[in-house]
Amino acid sequence: MYSFEIGSPIVHPIHGAGILKKIDQRQVRGKLLSYYVIDFPYSDLGSVMVPIDMAEKVGLRTINHDDNIDTIFSSLSESFTEEEEEESKSFHQRYRDYLEKIQSGDLVQVARVYRLLFRRSMIKPLGTKDKALFETARQLLVSEITFAKDIVDSEARAMLDEAMEDMIF
Repeated sequence: MYSFEIGSPIVHPIHGAGILKKIDQRQVRGKLLSYYVIDFPYSDLGSVMVPIDMAEKVGLRTINHDDNIDTIFSSLSESFTEEEEEESKSFHQRYRDYLEKIQSGDLVQVARVYRLLFRRSMIKPLGTKDKALFETARQLLVSEITFAKDIVDSEARAMLDEAMEDMIF
C-alpha cells in the first residue's frame, strides 16, 4: 500500500495525475472517514475525494518515474500487430476493450489505446465515443508526463505530438 504525502503528485487511474492537496475527514453514516483530496490542475475536473481505505482498490498510485515514462514513448512507436491491423472487433467490443485499458491505470495500455485511436483518426474522423476515449487517453498521458518530467503541460503535449509524428503505419 502506498503512503502519499500532501503536496506530492498522485495518479488516479481514471482522472490522471494531480496533486494531493490535503487529507480531509467527513462524517458518513455516523462514521468518521478520512479522504485524500486530489486537485487536477491540468483538467477541468477540479478536485476529487477518495476514501483512504479505498485508495488501493481505486488504483491510486505514485507518479511514474521519468525513465518509466520513456517506455510510454516506446510503446507509441511500436509497429501494429496483425490483430490491431485487422480490427475485426465490432465497435462495441472495441469500445469496451479500449475503455477497460484506459481505466486500468496502466500507462502503457493507455498509450496503446491512444496510438490506435490516433491511427484511426488519420484514416477517417473519429466518432463521438472514440473521440472522447482519444481525448481521455491523451489527457491521462499528458498529465503524467507533465509531473514525471517536471515540465508544463504544453511541453508534454508537444512531446506526445512529436512522438506521434514518427508513428509507423
